[in-house]
Amino acid sequence: MNEEIQILLQTYQRSLNEANVDLVKSVYADDAVFIGQPFPTATGKEHIVALYADFLTKLDFDVEFEILEIELGDNLGFVRTRSSGTIVPKGQVPKGSEGNREVFVVKKIEGAWKFYRYIFNAEV
Repeated sequence: MNEEIQILLQTYQRSLNEANVDLVKSVYADDAVFIGQPFPTATGKEHIVALYADFLTKLDFDVEFEILEIELGDNLGFVRTRSSGTIVPKGQVPKGSEGNREVFVVKKIEGAWKFYRYIFNAEV
């Protein structure tokens, strides 16, 4: 499995679990698009970071990503993952775990892989 992609996903996982907006900013391309239930579509890194900054102040994350599939070309590829864990309003105790299915389209920018498109929904 590609070590750079593993590090990218681990950084993203940390950004959620630590509510770290700077880490969020570090994983996205400038022209990225975020499409995730139940959030509005966000286009461009600044819009995406603003969305995360808002929900990371309201929610506590304890999630883990599992890479299921990676396909990489020279400068573009995709990563399919499954995440599991808890997402609860700040200060509340989780009542159970949840899971999501994710597809990350990644793009190599100045030698580093970044999230170019990110799509997820709840796993049922």
